[in-house]
Amino acid sequence: MEQLIWHAPDEPPFQIAGFAWLTKERKYRRLPTVAPGAIREILDELANHTSGGQIRFRTNATKLAIQVKLFAPNTAEHIPATAVNGFDCYLGAPGAQRYFGTTRFSHDADQYEYVFFEGLEAAQRCVTLNFPLFQGVHEVRIGVNPGAGISAYPAYASDRKVVLYGTSITQGGCASRPGMSYTNILSRRFDREFINLGFSGNGQGDPEIARFMSEIDDPGCIVLDYDANNPNIDNLIRTMPEFIRILRSRHTSVPILVVSRIPYGYEHTQTASCLDRIARRDYQKEWVEELRRQGDRFVHFYDGAQLLGELWNECTVDGVHPTDLGFMRIADALTPVLAPILL
Repeated sequence: MEQLIWHAPDEPPFQIAGFAWLTKERKYRRLPTVAPGAIREILDELANHTSGGQIRFRTNATKLAIQVKLFAPNTAEHIPATAVNGFDCYLGAPGAQRYFGTTRFSHDADQYEYVFFEGLEAAQRCVTLNFPLFQGVHEVRIGVNPGAGISAYPAYASDRKVVLYGTSITQGGCASRPGMSYTNILSRRFDREFINLGFSGNGQGDPEIARFMSEIDDPGCIVLDYDANNPNIDNLIRTMPEFIRILRSRHTSVPILVVSRIPYGYEHTQTASCLDRIARRDYQKEWVEELRRQGDRFVHFYDGAQLLGELWNECTVDGVHPTDLGFMRIADALTPVLAPILL
């Protein structure tokens, strides 16, 4: 078997994207490390999930492999292991990235090695590897054939990151693989770094998270999509004004896009769910309008009922979490909304 040369991707010419505190923390983690009790324990755990993380580089390798050490094996009941613990691979320069393959491994594995390709022509290729969506990664290494070169991926079209805060849907549940999370789809389309701060079941407007988000320098846009994790509309009413106030304390003119939740797949039989969604939508829309009346012309609202389109009832795994079809529709809907904001 051909010996491979193994590289740690946390040093140039590799580029790691999607972890806003990586240069300080040196960890594949979505929030800074904090003292016990500084944030809710579950948020501290979910911050280790690597959703939105990417490894980008160029190589003329004829063989490409990956070694991964995870925090734990997959225990999700309704999310494919390829999304929870897997990496997937895209080849192509910005604007021309095309899916190539996904890691495969034993269902109970907490570490694995996988060969993405071998026997390809020794031509320069841009490679994007997407991190797992619902698991922590202790270590990752990239293997290439001897003599293969590694060089830097082309710079993003803009260095202004898009920061998204939200729920398990934002985090990527239930995409079949990492590249199908809507934030990763949009990252490819806009050629920008997207910071995914979706916290499964726990996007509840914690002010501590708003303060962390305000630390991110010069973002191009902040998306708030945390409606669905609030146990009731009262919690949304209690948290959203303060959350936005904290963001505005530092980012006075950064565009903020507020997105209400999608309709659940069973809504056609449960009137209460529909009425609750509409009430939440109306509150968020009215609050954004109020902020604009007060002079904040950089805050926007989008009705989440439009995200899935006419096929909304066919776009989820369990009535709530989108399939790949659902995520593609969300990305398709948000693309024309974000395009003028990110100009």
